[in-house]
Amino acid sequence: MSQPAFSAKEFQRLGEIMHDARSVDRSDRVWQLVSAVQKVIPYEFSGCGAVDLLRGIDPSLGHSTYPREFCHLYMGQGLAVDPAVNRLITSGQTVTSSADEPTANEPKEITSLKLDFGIKTCLSAGVRGANGSCSYFAFSNFDEKQADKLRLLLDILTPHFHLSYMRCHSAWNPERSAPSSALLSKREEEILRWVAAGKTNWEISVILKVSLNTVKFHLKNVFQKIGVENRWSAIAYWQTGEQHRIVPSAPPSDDRPPSGANTPD
Repeated sequence: MSQPAFSAKEFQRLGEIMHDARSVDRSDRVWQLVSAVQKVIPYEFSGCGAVDLLRGIDPSLGHSTYPREFCHLYMGQGLAVDPAVNRLITSGQTVTSSADEPTANEPKEITSLKLDFGIKTCLSAGVRGANGSCSYFAFSNFDEKQADKLRLLLDILTPHFHLSYMRCHSAWNPERSAPSSALLSKREEEILRWVAAGKTNWEISVILKVSLNTVKFHLKNVFQKIGVENRWSAIAYWQTGEQHRIVPSAPPSDDRPPSGANTPD
């Protein structure tokens, strides 16, 4: 099965969304940010909100285009067993997806609830934040053939959505936060700029005239300094320099791309 891929125009659009995320300062603009996904992969319904793991889920709904009654019922009964949220609790992963959880594990009453409101294809993603503050993003009624592509898109964008959402729903003061770039060397920042431009490790090694292993070594150092697991989370945190960092549950791994990404070294 071929891996999902973005066209040059689509990848440029992803870059624009990531760039826009850095200046979001109001909750309604977070919603505009999330809605921009529709320009890459059309869908009918979407929603986002927060989950507090330290309070036993304690979910809140930020914005949604799902039917109001469905939201009320799902927030009360379904969100705790939502695959992406459930994986935030059980797997300890930084960025999770409902695609990683077998659909057979979904309770029958939740499946029936979705059918009652015309909710067909569904894909949700969760992002683990500091102090148990997590965010979730859900999309429904998209072309099933686009599911793998949407999953890859969410792997890339949800760290940026999370940082914007947490910034707009807290008393965060940017003047109190030291920029993460102060932790990085000039070479590390240079490599991150190329990563943000969509370059592979091999392409960066050619551009900078260094070995592939040197690029990988620098990226591992970046992950450890910033406290993330992969290149996409590193870009999000490095570009924003916020206190709402994305928290890994284990020591940073090697430079692995998001699930399903076809990123050659």
